[in-house]
Amino acid sequence: MKMKINQNNFPNDAHQEFYRWQIELQEEEWKRYANSRMKILMEEGKLFLGRIWGTTAEGNVVLRYKSDSVPRIKQEYELCFVGPDAPNSLSDWGFTYSTFRSSEKPRLSSINTAVKTVGFLKSDDEKWTYVLVSNFDLALLSDVKEKYLNQKVHPRIVLAAPDPPLDYLNNLLTFVTNFPGNETLNVNIRKGEKTWKPVNLDNSKDISSDIIDLLDSNDQVIIQGPPGTGKSYLAAQVCDHYLNNKNSVCLTALTNNALKEIAQQPGLQMALEKGVVYKTNLSSDEKRKVPALKSIASITPIQGELLLSTYYQLSKKIFELIQEGKRYDLLIIEEASQAFLATIAMFKELAIKVLIIGDHKQLPPMVLKREIANEIHESVDKIIDGLKTFAFNQDGLSYRLTKSRRLSKSSVKLTGIYYDNSLESISDFQDNKNLNTIYNALFTNEGGVSIAKIPIAIKIRSQIDINLIVAKIGADLVNLNKNIEVALLTPYVDYEKSIYYHFSKLSNKFKRTTISTIHRVQGITVDYTILYLPLKNAGGFDLNDNLFNVATSRAKKGTLIITSEEIDFISSKSVETSLFLDKVENKTEEFKKLCL
Repeated sequence: MKMKINQNNFPNDAHQEFYRWQIELQEEEWKRYANSRMKILMEEGKLFLGRIWGTTAEGNVVLRYKSDSVPRIKQEYELCFVGPDAPNSLSDWGFTYSTFRSSEKPRLSSINTAVKTVGFLKSDDEKWTYVLVSNFDLALLSDVKEKYLNQKVHPRIVLAAPDPPLDYLNNLLTFVTNFPGNETLNVNIRKGEKTWKPVNLDNSKDISSDIIDLLDSNDQVIIQGPPGTGKSYLAAQVCDHYLNNKNSVCLTALTNNALKEIAQQPGLQMALEKGVVYKTNLSSDEKRKVPALKSIASITPIQGELLLSTYYQLSKKIFELIQEGKRYDLLIIEEASQAFLATIAMFKELAIKVLIIGDHKQLPPMVLKREIANEIHESVDKIIDGLKTFAFNQDGLSYRLTKSRRLSKSSVKLTGIYYDNSLESISDFQDNKNLNTIYNALFTNEGGVSIAKIPIAIKIRSQIDINLIVAKIGADLVNLNKNIEVALLTPYVDYEKSIYYHFSKLSNKFKRTTISTIHRVQGITVDYTILYLPLKNAGGFDLNDNLFNVATSRAKKGTLIITSEEIDFISSKSVETSLFLDKVENKTEEFKKLCL
């Protein structure tokens, strides 16, 4: 990396250097995986060989695996078809994954598509396990049915680690290189949070007309949407208005799941019935859930039509549209907390009006080795936290939604600390009296956040596996309560893997259970969350404001934090997080009796 550059505004080469650095790190990380031999990856549980076995009525694809080698549930993978020249015996799979993907003669692999495992299909056959996957490309599935499944042939496939976002990062690099004078890229990096005063909006009623009025008089509007405030609902309502006026509209988000949620909102039902809603990379399960959703052939703006596209897909065509001078009447950037500053700058070039919806108090974009990113520029965080930087430079154009339908009154008093105490609950939650679990005493009756602090002496001397305790609590909740959904969260991959392993021995209710690091759960809503904070590295990472806010605001009915009493002595906590922890209900004694 280059030496630090100290300037008030961003030099363009700092933008360029950042993306070059991230591309290099992504490539290095990918090579470590791709240069491994495939049979070794299979032995280590990092790659899985199976077959496509069929489809379900819900649009999911069924994969069959030997029961001793099954991929994890609720994980993203790259599904790759095994080529005609691949050996039948796994002992002959000594070639690397890179060779497998790039080979032509012999042809070891063919087409591939990103998928996500979502659950198991019930079966009495102990030898085989049937895994359901979503996000399977609709056009590709049609070919698979015609060429294979209709002929009662089950093609071999591999589930491997997701491909890195190199195309997206390269597109961002190309943009910052080719547009050095872009106004958004050259922001004032000295503006801070103290200067940002968003106008509070009461979203307990339909406020789409208010947002439309703002867009009528401004080219760009920013909406901060704290947890559960109905960002997707609002975005769909605004889209509907512009479509009714025969405008061209594009809505872009980081993930396909966010786009699918938008498509299912009431505000878009009329547009769907008219056949004017299109999506990039339409999957079979998306088509099943939203039958009127159409697969896009071109991203060219068309009057009266809506395009739903991920950041990745939209970035592929941006330079073509810019060169042709084609612009959308309205472009909505959803999940904007996960947009780089260059992402916002790039997409703004595509539209006359821009509505940016997100929450910079939640997760920022994923960055490898972020802890040393400031070696590129002392204010590199301004490049990374695009929504935050952009909002702070837009005086009078920022608004905040203030009513949460997800969070209970008890929870919103805590989460609201991160939002100037402006949040109010309009949740219909009553109480936890009917919760069926032996761990009932660990949750607050009012549906708020509770904490259990493991004494330092017990933590040091005991051989108790806290990951197992987390798994037991989660398994008990989903096993004894039919309709609830649970999230078991932690900041660290190794702890997450351990929790998953223990849970798999206690329950098969993966469909209603999310086991994940915090980085992957923004946008989900569950009934209960168990959050384990091991306080590694003196707890600084565990108590990062954005991570902590996301983890503690997923649940409608209750969140339990399990950690060490060392949490009281960590000096790096922010004022907001310290105040949050001071106000949570302490369940340490109950935890000792039930779990230790």
